[in-house]
Amino acid sequence: MSDFDGLAESGEMWTYLGFEPWAQGDMRGVARQITMVKGSLMLPIAKYYAWDYIVWRYRDKTDVDRVMREWRPLPDVVTQRFLFIGGPSSKKRLAKSFWLGLRGFLEVYFYTPGGDCHPKVRDLIPAVNMAWERKGTGKKDP
Repeated sequence: MSDFDGLAESGEMWTYLGFEPWAQGDMRGVARQITMVKGSLMLPIAKYYAWDYIVWRYRDKTDVDRVMREWRPLPDVVTQRFLFIGGPSSKKRLAKSFWLGLRGFLEVYFYTPGGDCHPKVRDLIPAVNMAWERKGTGKKDP
């Protein structure tokens, strides 16, 4: 069981960044939906979404395999990224397309606080590192 529950102690920080507590089965972490708008000079042309999941409690490879096997596309969602804290290799990336990419993509990444990360999740890493550094210190979120 991979368990970085100390990351949950920064609840107000996660909320400030747009994340909400998330759980499914044995997996625990936070998730957020990002809205992207393609615009023109006068009006928006298209609106689509992405979901980010940061998972710090899970049953090692069992839950990772289950996500890759059973996760389904969501309407109007282009990408669903999972960042599993801890795990096999920080540079590892697993990807799956739904209907050849027409219904979106699923991407799974791994990261251990203080280690290297895959370039496609560099935007999530500072928040994870900050939450990890703050765990157990009793510091209040700004």
